[in-house]
Amino acid sequence: MVKTDDNYNLYFDDLLSEDQEIKCKKLIDEYKLAPEFINLLKIDFNFRVSNTYDVHKTLIWVLYKILGPFAITIFFAENDHPPGCEYQAKVDFYVDATGNFDYELKNHLFIYEDFRLSEKCEERKAQESIGFEKDRRIKGNIREMELETFIKSITAE
Repeated sequence: MVKTDDNYNLYFDDLLSEDQEIKCKKLIDEYKLAPEFINLLKIDFNFRVSNTYDVHKTLIWVLYKILGPFAITIFFAENDHPPGCEYQAKVDFYVDATGNFDYELKNHLFIYEDFRLSEKCEERKAQESIGFEKDRRIKGNIREMELETFIKSITAE
């Protein structure tokens, strides 16, 4: 697992009801997500947390079950990176009231301009390695999907 520093920006229309908050806590517990994710519903912009790349797809599915239509942008940055560069990834997800979604993952090898690149960074540049996962854009309908089906639908093969 790559250690990451993560930033979440969540957009949804309505105020969170007490029932939605209870459901959120239940689903977070059921799917063994970090309890601090309940705060994402209260701090919807610049919510910061660490090491959530491996669970972000589950979280997106949980948020849909709680909120219905919403949009989220997530930025992941490699925490323990070699001197001079780091992998970054950006996830954009949007789902409408009918369950139609658009999921996009874009990776980027960020090069620190004022630093000498380490040998590892030079290797990363030369290999044009992909970072977290292969870039992709997936559209579909989440309405009737179970968690495993949703995760499989947005995961690169």
